[in-house]
Amino acid sequence: MLQLQTETAESVKLYSDLTVHFQPIFVAKTGKIFGYEALTRHKSKKINVRNLFEKAKKNGSIYLLDMLCRRNALKEACIQGLNDYLFMNVCPETLLHPNHQLGLTDIFADEFSFPKERIVLEITEQTTIENYEIFIKAVNYYKSRGYKIAIDDFGAGFGGPKLLSLIEPDIVKIDRHFISCLRENSVCKSFVAFTLAICHEKNIMVVAEGIETQAELVDTLRLGVDLLQGYYLGMPASTIIKDGN
Repeated sequence: MLQLQTETAESVKLYSDLTVHFQPIFVAKTGKIFGYEALTRHKSKKINVRNLFEKAKKNGSIYLLDMLCRRNALKEACIQGLNDYLFMNVCPETLLHPNHQLGLTDIFADEFSFPKERIVLEITEQTTIENYEIFIKAVNYYKSRGYKIAIDDFGAGFGGPKLLSLIEPDIVKIDRHFISCLRENSVCKSFVAFTLAICHEKNIMVVAEGIETQAELVDTLRLGVDLLQGYYLGMPASTIIKDGN
C-alpha cells in the first residue's frame, strides 16, 4: 500500500481494520440505481467510526484516515465491478492539508482503473471551513479533473447557501432532518422546496437522504427530488446489490 505519511502504530493498526459498505442511491423517476455511497466501517463493532474521525481531527491524522478511506472505497468498487457512480465522503480539513496537492485521489483512481467522471466527492456542510480560498481552489481542481462534487448534509451545518454559491456543486444532498419532518413541519417542507427550486435552476441534482419510511418516500417524490437514499430503500452492505437483485 502506498505510504501516505508516518503515523503512530496505534493509528495504523486501527486504520488497517477499516472496511467499506455501499448504500444504493436511486433515480426518483425510474427507481434505477444511480450510484452507491461508500461508507467506512470498522471490523471491530466496538470501534465507532464517527468517533474515529473526530479523534483523527484532534491528533492530526485526518489526512491519512481520509485518504485510506478513499483508496479502500475505490479498491472495493473495482473488485465488485461497480459501473455506477461512486460517492465518497471527503473531509474539508483534508482539502486544506498541505499534502493535498500530491494528487493521491487521482493516483488511486488510476491504480484501480476507475473513471474520475463516475466519482462523486461528498463534502459535508457540518464542518467549519477555515480558508475558503484554498478550499475553493481544491474543489475546482477536482472539477477540472472530471470529478463530480456534492454537498452533503445540506441545511444541517455551517453556511449551506454560501457553500452552494461558491462551489456550484453537481449534486446537493438534503439532510435527513428536513426529510423526516416534511408532514409535520411547514418550515421543513418550505426549505426542501426552496432548495429544489434553486438547485434545479442551476441544473444541480438533489438527493433526499435518510429516507426511512414509506411516508417520507411519498413526500419527497411529490416535491420532485431527483435522487433517493435511505434505509427504507436500501441498507448499506459489504456486497453491492445491483439492479434486478
